[in-house]
Amino acid sequence: MSFGQLHNRTDLLKGYFASEKDFPIGFGETLTKGVLKLPCTMIGPRYVSRIEEAGEYLQVYLRGIHRPLSWPRKLGTFDLYKAATDCLYEEDWHHYEVPETRVQPDDVVLDCGAAEGIFALSVLDRAGQVVIFEPSPDFADSLRRTFGNAPNATVVPAALGSSEGKAFLAGNSLYGFVTLDDGIPINITTIDAWVARTTTRVNFIKGDLESHEFEVLKGARATIERDRPKIAFTVYHPGNNWREMVAFLRGLVPQYQFRIKGLSYNARHPRPVMLHAWT
Repeated sequence: MSFGQLHNRTDLLKGYFASEKDFPIGFGETLTKGVLKLPCTMIGPRYVSRIEEAGEYLQVYLRGIHRPLSWPRKLGTFDLYKAATDCLYEEDWHHYEVPETRVQPDDVVLDCGAAEGIFALSVLDRAGQVVIFEPSPDFADSLRRTFGNAPNATVVPAALGSSEGKAFLAGNSLYGFVTLDDGIPINITTIDAWVARTTTRVNFIKGDLESHEFEVLKGARATIERDRPKIAFTVYHPGNNWREMVAFLRGLVPQYQFRIKGLSYNARHPRPVMLHAWT
């Protein structure tokens, strides 16, 4: 474990004791699932059965998943193991499914900010349809290689927001973020606009959007009111306010129930890691 990773782990204790922490989490859980959790370089490889070279890509075979993941070789394996830990290790705070929000057979799943596509791949055989939104050119071709011949997968090379338009993608690989300033030009659509164009009913929305989560929920207002989908969104990025997001969702669908999970001290402010919602 690097010094930076160790520093992030010990910072969780600062988050736990911070006076502005406004959500419940036990000290034992903070220790076992946060401070003392094994690094992703030890957890992630458990889910990889083999890796084969394929030119600029690695073909990664994940345990229990028959379709291989195409991974850009230039990104290295640390981010691969981190993504595998986030998406496949059920004890990880970042894991997108809890019992109340588990993807069920025939669900239509929207993977918003899909990055490499491990979450989408993990639910593909269970879901009726998986729609994969990802604007990053680092993953555009690899996602097509992974999902191109899957009859129930659709890759949409666009970002999501609260309104349609143009923007830029800054950052890199798993940590790209939408900005109006400078970067790679991208298209932005909304969940409501995509749903209206495709006449799709939605059962599950997963989002990991590097501080853009609330904007994406705002762009899904009509879909959420109509379909009442299960929701699993990260809320630990700077700028996210989990209470504000809960109030927004409850204003649309008063029947929503919620679970928050985990602890982050990102940008020196305590936040939960995940917000789950279901009816």
